[in-house]
Amino acid sequence: MNCRVCSSTNLEEFLDLGDQPHCDSLLSSEQLSRKEPYYPLKVCFCRECTTIQITYTVPKEEMFSEYLYISGTTQTLRRHFQETSDRLVKRLSLKPGDLVVDIGSNDGTWLSSYAPHGLRTLGVDPASNLAEIANGRGIETLNRFFNAGVASEIVKKYGRPRLVTAAGVFFHLEELHSVTEGIADFCKDGGVFCVQAIYLGAMIRENQFDNIYHEHLTYWTVKSLTKLFALHGLEIFSADLLPIHGGSLELLVGLEGAHEVEVSVEKMIASEREAELDRVETYRRFGDEVWKIRDGLLAILRDFKACGKKVVAFGAPAKGATLLNSFRITTDLVSCAVERNAFKVGKYIPGARIPILDEDKVPPPDAYLILPWNFLKEFVRKKEDYLKNGGAFIVAIPKPMVIDASNYRQFL
Repeated sequence: MNCRVCSSTNLEEFLDLGDQPHCDSLLSSEQLSRKEPYYPLKVCFCRECTTIQITYTVPKEEMFSEYLYISGTTQTLRRHFQETSDRLVKRLSLKPGDLVVDIGSNDGTWLSSYAPHGLRTLGVDPASNLAEIANGRGIETLNRFFNAGVASEIVKKYGRPRLVTAAGVFFHLEELHSVTEGIADFCKDGGVFCVQAIYLGAMIRENQFDNIYHEHLTYWTVKSLTKLFALHGLEIFSADLLPIHGGSLELLVGLEGAHEVEVSVEKMIASEREAELDRVETYRRFGDEVWKIRDGLLAILRDFKACGKKVVAFGAPAKGATLLNSFRITTDLVSCAVERNAFKVGKYIPGARIPILDEDKVPPPDAYLILPWNFLKEFVRKKEDYLKNGGAFIVAIPKPMVIDASNYRQFL
């Protein structure tokens, strides 16, 4: 294959998680009678531009035309978006009537947080179910895959935005260069692009291998994104790290030379260099850690089973499907998963074939396997009484461990 950023063929594979189904293609009971499609899930390093990427592309129409992840499900993410909006409005001196466009806007949770500031908002999302939810909430949303052509249409109809945002979607892009070209078009009149994305540095440091799945085509550092943006006349002028999702980049981007580049950008690139994120040996070591996590987690789950204790998965996120399928965990060790997302309840996790049930209708088990570990603190607060009274959480990231009455307070 060619590198998704620089088109080089000088790529080295460092992790093979085996053939897996698309993580968010949850199964109905009727679909259990036949095997779902499986695709290679291999990760490689580009020796030319240092971009980390998976080798196989599941067509975007299959993954995103209907989407089961809803931004507004957790209090943590709602609060994060409101705080980010307030900060960006102040920093960029946005005024009532200014336009904000959100790429991959989901159910409109982030855009809704601009309401107190009187901004015009427009979402773009390919999932018909999510666009319907957002439009039903009064948040205008185009049901489209964003690219350069869609950007041109938006400029003609709405004018150029002062702010363009993309949270948790910039690693999803099959049309990576067309999308970036569209963002550059938006920025021509002084607009700013704010991208938030899971940070590769945090993934490596915290062994977050389960963030690797078919929807995530690329995994970013400031250095690799700098190379992508430069190809389209864009420049990062501010860089920060946020705690959301276990560690995320927040970059502010504009046309090259349009904004003074802050020292934060070079500091971040220097820290990446120090962490050797530009060397393939780092990723080989990361790959080795995955199998150590597998062995540790399976030992815990098998111990619970040997003691006659029931383990239930808490949540059914995309990352959970990666973990379960990479380690071949099925109902033999985890009886079911519990969820509050109505889109997921009543279905089955692909591959693992674990049923997803309504959280409120399943009695508390002996232990929950926490799949969306990025919201662990929220869950510990929510289930504090359960933990104090003999319950347990099992987590795999950054290393397998059990959280119970003896240690839960350190996670509050």
